[in-house]
Amino acid sequence: MKLTDIKELKLFCESLHSNPDWKEVLDFVKRGDDDFEVNNVRFINANHIQEALEDYIASDTYTLGCFNASAIADATGWPIELIKAAQIGDQYEAIGDAMTGEHIAALAHIYSSTDGYGHAFNSYDFSEEELHINDEIYHVFDNRG
Repeated sequence: MKLTDIKELKLFCESLHSNPDWKEVLDFVKRGDDDFEVNNVRFINANHIQEALEDYIASDTYTLGCFNASAIADATGWPIELIKAAQIGDQYEAIGDAMTGEHIAALAHIYSSTDGYGHAFNSYDFSEEELHINDEIYHVFDNRG
């Protein structure tokens, strides 16, 4: 790793509200960790972020069923009228339970291309930053604990 990368990492961490310990972040980056958190700041490697989003939205079947009906229809191929009727009937969890891994991956792609990743991984202000270091890109979410 270049000295300039380390200096940029230090400045980047100091610029964040939660001020994560840059040395700890550096250790995670050197180890090649794809997803880690330091001082309420989450770092997710760009090569891993879509998978992290899929895992995140798949973890709550009720919330899966709460997505916009047209997004669910696009991801699943199901008729939008069926999805809307199920949502009107408060069958959100049943919708989520019926989704396959392929549906969830498609929904995660729709979600990230529409809203980015901040809404999923930054509960404070939904923002995200990018950190370029050691020939890798990390999406960074400062949750300001």
